[in-house]
Formats: sequence, structure tokens, C-alpha cells
Amino acid sequence: APRRLDWAAMHVHRRTADVDGRTRRFLVIAPDNPGPRPDLLLFFHGSLQSGSVMRRFTNGTFDELADATNTVLVYPDGVDRHFNDCRSILPVTARAENVDDVAFAAFLVEEMRREFGTDRTFACGYSNGGQMVLRLLFDAPFNLNRACIFASTLGEGENHAPSNPAGYRPTPLLFFHGTADPYAPYEGGIAGLDAERTRGRVLSAPATAEHFALANGCQPPRDYHPTADVTATAYDGDFPVELWTMEGLGHVIPSSMKTDPRIGPNTDSFRAVDKVREFFGLDDAEA
Repeated sequence: APRRLDWAAMHVHRRTADVDGRTRRFLVIAPDNPGPRPDLLLFFHGSLQSGSVMRRFTNGTFDELADATNTVLVYPDGVDRHFNDCRSILPVTARAENVDDVAFAAFLVEEMRREFGTDRTFACGYSNGGQMVLRLLFDAPFNLNRACIFASTLGEGENHAPSNPAGYRPTPLLFFHGTADPYAPYEGGIAGLDAERTRGRVLSAPATAEHFALANGCQPPRDYHPTADVTATAYDGDFPVELWTMEGLGHVIPSSMKTDPRIGPNTDSFRAVDKVREFFGLDDAEA
């Protein structure tokens, strides 16, 4: 059974930094004794969230992961609760003001490397934050060792609009997507909160996984069932891609957390963090 997280004992540092002429905010969850060359995990929140909200939304499971594996965990805050992500259609302040979130992410990587000596860099993102991770895969000046994207798929056609479309470097990727997601449709189509706040057309979750599997030179897919309500499609290779299709689930990150019913059904049959830990190859601190 997962151990209970002692929130009071967590070393949570609320930071600000000037990046690209703007004051940016972020949370750093630091281990007691990170040791030499700890891993770094960046976790990008979804629309209308913040780093603090994401910690609660995932029921503290990623804080727990950082604590157990001596990983430095950073939750960046978007501008006006959004990131300037990978889609051409994004009616939010971060896009209207052309916020350079790629530079912000690069700053965080360099700052954590300077402060903690971090080595491998991982990223997770949910919804708008997942779209931000997609952007980093094309536009970031640094390499992600592996990444996990929740409830986000590639924009379709011209709605896929990174600054450097040819900049993708093969990266192992893990996707989680619910088949009953009301905001980021599993089968593709129009994404967004409603007809007035659309984020344009997006590809399906299977098409997104297949796109990256082809780019990564993966083997043909194989399916397995880690739980009764999940079909995992794995593309093996040097840069593997895996999609967890969560049957009947909504716009969620499974973590045994009760969520707003407006985002669709959740489950307590598994915790996404456990698969992330395995896929990223994060070891126990005691190992």
C-alpha cells in the first residue's frame, strides 16, 4: 500500500524569478538529501489551475514520488492560469501576450541544475500543461529524457503550431487519456471548455501516440491490460511510446482523488503515478 504523505514535512519552496521581462512563480519540492545528480521532474498544470492546485488534484501522489525517489519536483505556474502551448488556437492571456513559456522551462532546468546538480530531466503535463509538454518536445533548447502527457493530443493540421516543427528529437513518451473526456475528446475533434472557448481541432489519442511512435522508430503496437478499465498500447523500441486508454474515464489523472463531476468519471482502481514512476525509471531513494 502507498505510504501516507506527511505534507507538513515536505520541503516546499515558493519561488519567483524574472524571465523574459516577467515575474514568474513556481513551487520546488526538494528532498532532504538529494545527493549527487538527482532527477528533475517538471509538472505543468492544466487550464485554470496552478502548481498548488495540481498538487491537490493529484492527491499529493507526485510529491510522494519525489520524496520516495529523491527527485526534485517543480510545479511552474502559468500566466493567468494558462501556458502558451502548442496549438495555434488558444484564446488565453498567455497567448495574447506571447508569454515565452519555453524560456521559462529552460530557466527552471538550468536553475535546478545549478542549485541541486540535477541530471536527467522529465516532464509531466495535464490538459493545457500536456500541450505545453508537447511544445517543449519541439521547441525546447534542452532534451527531455522522458515525458508523460495527460488528457492532451496533438493539434490537427494547422492547429499544431510549435515554433520549430522540425525540432522534435525522439523521446520516450507516455500518454493517459479517458474515453469519456469532455474537453479533450479521445477520438479527436474540437477541444475546449465549450463552443465559445474552443481550442481548435485535435487528433485522437491513438493517432497522437502513433505519430510519435513512427517518429521514434518504434515497433508495431501490442496491447495489454494493466487493469480491467485500461487498455495499454505499447510501441516498443529505443524510444518507446505507450498510450493508456482509460475506458469510461474523463479529463482526469487517476490518483484516488475525488474530482469535480463536470470533468467526467474518475477511478480508484489504479494510480497514474505508479506507471509514471516505472516508465521514467525512477528508483527508490533507499536503493
